[in-house]
Amino acid sequence: MARHRRRMRLDLARQRIGILFGLSLDAVRRGEYEYARMLVGLIARISRANRARLPRRLKRRICKNCNIPLVPGVTARYRLRRDGARSWLVVRCLLCGWIHRYPYKVRRRGEPEEEKGAGQAG
Repeated sequence: MARHRRRMRLDLARQRIGILFGLSLDAVRRGEYEYARMLVGLIARISRANRARLPRRLKRRICKNCNIPLVPGVTARYRLRRDGARSWLVVRCLLCGWIHRYPYKVRRRGEPEEEKGAGQAG
């Protein structure tokens, strides 16, 4: 029964985090940056209180320096950079200037997509 309650609590926390993140994006688009920061602070408090990790897609859309939601063209600039075999998504916060670099893999044309189950007998 305890697992069921924890799962329900985590599900509720994730729903609330999603709602608050949507509200913070709307606040940024309206130019209400302090309100958006407060909402991101609430998201952090909810995730800590329920020991729920933020999904990667949400975590990468929040500036780690100024706690503002990163909206392309409004509060962030997104660029793709490449150096030989390595490639990065470079995100620059337009409010504080903080730079976030996230590596990604480049698939070349005609190259088959890797299969997860490759090498298994069966």
